Amino acid sequence: MALTTEPLHIQLQPFLLARKNFYQLLHLLFSMPVDVDALIGIKRDEIFEELGEFHEGGKILDGYFKHLTVEQIKREQQEFQRLFIGPGLLGAPPWESYYRSREQLLFEEWTYQIRELYHRFGLQYCKENNEPDDHLLLELEFMIHLTDLCFQETKDDSIEKLLATQISFIEEHLLIWIASFCEKVIENTSSQLYLGAAMLLEDFLSFDLESLVEVREGSILCLKNIH
Repeated sequence: MALTTEPLHIQLQPFLLARKNFYQLLHLLFSMPVDVDALIGIKRDEIFEELGEFHEGGKILDGYFKHLTVEQIKREQQEFQRLFIGPGLLGAPPWESYYRSREQLLFEEWTYQIRELYHRFGLQYCKENNEPDDHLLLELEFMIHLTDLCFQETKDDSIEKLLATQISFIEEHLLIWIASFCEKVIENTSSQLYLGAAMLLEDFLSFDLESLVEVREGSILCLKNIH
């Protein structure tokens, strides 16, 4: 990161905003597709058009949203239920513990590690003790929350610690299980929405980790030069 006269928190705002927007987009793609307006908005804004030029998942999603209809959204609701909710055997269980436990159980040690992290940052799952805290959507929401905290922070060392937390969360949690989750999605669906979303999720997390490491190293260098 090149030295500038701007404070670190100002320099990082475009980077943080782009990351937050992408995490929110992934959260939407893996949420129950009931927000018709939001999905139609993706179609209208052609979010994946440019991405589709160099990423296969983006290309699939670009084609999907260009031809999206309300009837198609209704079909995706059924597919969402089959893949992620049930009843019956799920196509792609969306919990970290399922992939890290030998017996594919929920509420394992990773669930409680995640819960402790949430609590440390003032968060608590509204269904704590009833449903696992390590659901994909909750982990994506946690990344959004940490990014928001970076926006609010003005102290360089506090920003650096928040970046470090995000790096460790991706390394020690998300990237440990997301590849297996995405593989299950791809193997068990013909939905272009979930095929594209799974491909995009795995690649984005790897890209985001690389970007965070680079930005954090740059911020540390700036702090050393300043002090």
